[in-house]
Amino acid sequence: MSQELTRAEAKAYASSYVLLSLLQRMDQKNPGLIDELLAGARGDFEESMASADLRPAVLQIFEETIAFLERAGAHRLNSKTPSGE
Repeated sequence: MSQELTRAEAKAYASSYVLLSLLQRMDQKNPGLIDELLAGARGDFEESMASADLRPAVLQIFEETIAFLERAGAHRLNSKTPSGE
């Protein structure tokens, strides 16, 4: 079943694709970049959890940010040789 996207959805997916590609290429040139960004996002998320007036949208944003950075970091798994090098 094929489903067309709205223009806003297509833009969001395109932006996500471009950003993911850029992050992966930057991480190849500067190993550890994605890990640093992920650690920072996780730290900020933990700190924000202490806020009594935290809006649900903020939780969604952090959850999506962390998931996105984890996907970005997965390129390392795909680029390893079968021997693990």
